[in-house]
Amino acid sequence: MTAQEHPSQQFDRELAGDGTDVDQYYRLETLLKNLPGMAYRCLNLPHWPMDFVSDGCFDLCGYHRHEIESQQVLWGDFTHPDMIGEVDRKVRDAAENGEPFEVEYRIIHRSGQEKWVWERGRVVDRRDDGVAVLEGLITDITDRKQAETALVRAEAFSRAVLQSAVEAVITVDAQGAIESCNESACRMFRYALADMRGKHSRLLFETGDYRDFEALFSSIRGSESTSAKTAELRGCAIDGHSFPLHLSIDDIADPVLDHTEQKFVLIIRDLSHQRAAEKEVRKHRELLAHADRLNTLGEMAVGIAHEINQPLTAISMYAQSGVRILKHSNPDLEKLSGALDKLSRQALRAGAIIEHMQQLTRRRESKLETVDCSAMIDEVKRLAEVEAQLRNITVALRVDKLLPCVHCDPIQIQQVLLNLLRNGMEAMHQRGKVVDDKIVLRAQHETDTVRFSILDSGTGISDDLAQQLYKPFSSTKESGMGLGLSISRSIIEAHGGQLGFANNSNGGATFFFTLPVAGDELK
Repeated sequence: MTAQEHPSQQFDRELAGDGTDVDQYYRLETLLKNLPGMAYRCLNLPHWPMDFVSDGCFDLCGYHRHEIESQQVLWGDFTHPDMIGEVDRKVRDAAENGEPFEVEYRIIHRSGQEKWVWERGRVVDRRDDGVAVLEGLITDITDRKQAETALVRAEAFSRAVLQSAVEAVITVDAQGAIESCNESACRMFRYALADMRGKHSRLLFETGDYRDFEALFSSIRGSESTSAKTAELRGCAIDGHSFPLHLSIDDIADPVLDHTEQKFVLIIRDLSHQRAAEKEVRKHRELLAHADRLNTLGEMAVGIAHEINQPLTAISMYAQSGVRILKHSNPDLEKLSGALDKLSRQALRAGAIIEHMQQLTRRRESKLETVDCSAMIDEVKRLAEVEAQLRNITVALRVDKLLPCVHCDPIQIQQVLLNLLRNGMEAMHQRGKVVDDKIVLRAQHETDTVRFSILDSGTGISDDLAQQLYKPFSSTKESGMGLGLSISRSIIEAHGGQLGFANNSNGGATFFFTLPVAGDELK
């Protein structure tokens, strides 16, 4: 190289081979320009002084080719200071062993932006003083590094979410064998993590339910549907502990996997606390309903006493008649038999009233039964008529013929109907006396439900009253606990229905609710 010759000019001359292979030179020049990065030749000295770089250097580091080849700046000048020592060590070790090297590190672009680069090089020659000459390629891998960082963060986030999830999350292969699970799964089924792997997932379910699980698993394994399959089953821990759970199974979609490599995820939620809470809610609802029934009976005490007093008076009268007959010297046994028969019927009537009062006052667990609507309505009517007679109100029935049976707790539904009837009569009493006062209890068959309605001709429901109508301990009556409508709505909602009302166009209000028709399996 002459004193005036630039290092790149020397490289160009060497490539050209004194002009004997110009085509090859230009082909190589084109190749270097098309490289995704920068080709270089440098000395293995501190900061790697370079005597040749390709044109890709500007895009890579922001410095022009002549600035680097004239060694106005050295490559090490913009290698990140936190990494230059490690890069230098790896390059020197490879050079001493005569091996190629690969390193990834950061550089600082002329603009101040940090970039990740990948470098591969090797020793191609040594100077007389033993300094190695290196040739290689450096390319920008910033996008790849950012993607890797994002992937690592996403995986760390996924692991954190997975481990903090309350639900058990379990992945299984196409045969149902467990491949991985989170800590919640280990706690839920009381297995060590190592013991969970490899076990068939059906072992997580009770003997009576694992066949249902396998049927569900088979259905999603052979299905093209993208929606998850769900079921409520009973789980079984390693120590035999049994508990209710909600299971959701979904496949892990991966177009690369064939059917034999298909994976599935099981998400399992322990329902033990939810079931216990539901049981507690039912218990409180039943206690409040019991309190409301006692309150209702207390308010009806005068009417009930009058109702019982009638058969008791008749019993006394027939008993006295029997005594008088027996005192005759020649008693009329046929007349005596008739008196005793009437006495017996009155005793049964009084007993029936007392028995139904006992049913209403008894604390009991709610029990759903298949109930004859007509019989239940007749019984409610008999109870309501006690108070209706005292208020000079007629209870009228409008019941569809061949009304189907319903699935309900009969005592609780009687309580709701009786409460709505008494509220309607109270509203009619507040409105004032009207000739031929009538309150209507209607029952209609509507497809798969029976609709019960109470139509009164009272004062109706004002906007202010409607806003607090169902609030506990809210009442417009002079006596009462204010639990009636609140408990009634709770009872109906527990039966899967809704309690509602509407003001009638000719005055008064209608309260209504529906109950499901009992299916054949319930009869």
